[in-house]
Amino acid sequence: MNDAGFGARLRLRVEQMDTVLADPAANLARIATAQARAAADGVDLVVTPELSVTGYDVRDAVHALADPESDAPFGELAGGPDVVVGAIERDASFIPRNGALHLRGGRVLHRHRKVYLPTYGLFDEGRYFGRGDGVRTYDAGGGWRMGLLVCEDLWHPALAWLLAAEGAHLIVVQSAAAGRGAVAGGAAGGRFASWGAWEHLARAAAIAYGVYVALANRAGVEGGLVFAGGSMIVGPDGEILARAGDEGEDAITADLSLDAVAAARRPYAHARADDPRLVAREIARIVESRP
Repeated sequence: MNDAGFGARLRLRVEQMDTVLADPAANLARIATAQARAAADGVDLVVTPELSVTGYDVRDAVHALADPESDAPFGELAGGPDVVVGAIERDASFIPRNGALHLRGGRVLHRHRKVYLPTYGLFDEGRYFGRGDGVRTYDAGGGWRMGLLVCEDLWHPALAWLLAAEGAHLIVVQSAAAGRGAVAGGAAGGRFASWGAWEHLARAAAIAYGVYVALANRAGVEGGLVFAGGSMIVGPDGEILARAGDEGEDAITADLSLDAVAAARRPYAHARADDPRLVAREIARIVESRP
């Protein structure tokens, strides 16, 4: 890959990492090491989990860990392939945001702020973060259009649809999903019954829209949270191209191509038949009818 972006074929690696809570320097050093390994393997894009720079359960340290929004805050990651990191940013309003940042040459190519902040069960993100206000696709070069989501965002299918409607070929999802359910696994195997739902969500988006879905989940333990691992890369036909283990750090790699996107869309006409104007009209009607 060069500064102009990806080619028509894209080698993607998901780094299923553990992180050190509230220690950005240590985490960035680990990401840089993973980036160097990826470069040696000809990888074009490395994807890390949600809040990979800071750790997840930051609580009241969120303000101290929030960096000002900037296009060049990651010089230590300037020398290798592109990398998607999870970081806390603050904008001119000084509100911390849970951000997914696509870095190229250490500079921010695209940023997404997590829209849906879970405040149920073990999660209380709405207490510490401000929510994002939208999703956008972006040009990654070589004909690739990408979109980013963070964890809970994937559970709101309208966001994946919006990215697909704007022409995405690849949707990258960062997550810090804790394991739920008895240590019994499910149809998909693994330790946690909850992971089957993540697989269904990722595969459904891939099949419905003819897009790649790369899901990078956190590994390890942090406070009372046991992260579920199980990261995956799903092809545009819904097939799982690579799956990480669920008992610690792992790395998975797959070769992606725009030809495969085109082939997956030939049997169906979902994109051709889609009608965003109808959706916009009906959403406006529903919103206006609510008290």
